[in-house]
Amino acid sequence: MFASDEPLAALLRDSTAFKDAGDWPSAVACLYRAKALMLVSPVMYPAESWCKLPLYLQQAGLLTESMAEFEFLLADLPRRARHDARIDDPNVLPEASKQRLYKSLLENDAETIQLKRALALKRAAKK
Repeated sequence: MFASDEPLAALLRDSTAFKDAGDWPSAVACLYRAKALMLVSPVMYPAESWCKLPLYLQQAGLLTESMAEFEFLLADLPRRARHDARIDDPNVLPEASKQRLYKSLLENDAETIQLKRALALKRAAKK
């Protein structure tokens, strides 16, 4: 999260503005574009940013798509944690530090994703 990616940040802001205006299709479209950029970005994004798409999908009434996105996040977590911990970059941090960061990201992000998924299911059950 030390670097920034302004086009991606703009998409995240736009998705919020569309959500606030009640334009769920546009909000979700922004987040699908953001996800595509996040997947290839050198920037480290917190689990909360990754969870925005499935949460918006659920709020837009697309629970099946929401749950599929949460499953994707859990399945892709080892790759993202490896990327964010810079496991494959010999010029960053000592190896032991990278391994600790990797394990921490796996645990903490998995917990966040599970909590957000539970929130989405709870919201969907109330509708």
